[in-house]
Amino acid sequence: MNENWDQENGAWQDTPYVSRFTAETVADIEAQDLTSLVATRSFAVVFVGLIITTIASYLTLSSAEFLYNLLSSGAFAFLLLAEVVIVLINGWAIRKSNLVLAGIMYLLYTISNGITMSVVFLAYDLGSVKEAFLLTAIIFGVMAAFGYFTKKDLSTVGSICSMGLIGVLLVSLVNTFFIHSSGMDLIMDYVVVLLFVGITAFDMYRMKQMAYEGGAEEANRIALYTGMQLYLDFINIFLRLIRIMGRRK
Repeated sequence: MNENWDQENGAWQDTPYVSRFTAETVADIEAQDLTSLVATRSFAVVFVGLIITTIASYLTLSSAEFLYNLLSSGAFAFLLLAEVVIVLINGWAIRKSNLVLAGIMYLLYTISNGITMSVVFLAYDLGSVKEAFLLTAIIFGVMAAFGYFTKKDLSTVGSICSMGLIGVLLVSLVNTFFIHSSGMDLIMDYVVVLLFVGITAFDMYRMKQMAYEGGAEEANRIALYTGMQLYLDFINIFLRLIRIMGRRK
């Protein structure tokens, strides 16, 4: 209640309190808080994934016997195939809101990805790997922040980049089997980096839309889904930058 001076009666009178905030304003504040919560959890998923991948890569590189068995048998090809299956199961589990299964699949993917990436690290100087990782972190952070704070609609960016990846895949297959051009491979590396730069911003933008539409009850599911997508964005940018910047041993 508010008190106002009644000049006619010469006394203070209580008047109903009128809030300065409309229902829409309150809803916007709650949506912003929820979006911030989901973004924090999404980045936590990415951070944990990168830590596990780093540990898995380090342990793999530390064991010459394990590396030999991995490369001399069909285990490496099996892991690559398993990663595709794991990603598919992860997506299915998230759609079904089975977050336990989705979390397990994510952890398995980060471990297997660390093992397979260790083979890539064998070919490059450790210093160039660190430089590529640092540059990736900067690019990833800037574009994620842009996607989160921008007021622009990035839906078109996501569609264009997704179609671009299909084009890159087709060109890469043609080059691998028919053209055999190292120059073409390098061009595709630059193109993929640019595409995933756009996709990173789009994934953060999409996270905001999903959080706003899904509400608090969907926060964990959205965070796990977005975290997986951002992890894949980071890894793809990183691997392509290694190919571009890396100094071979």
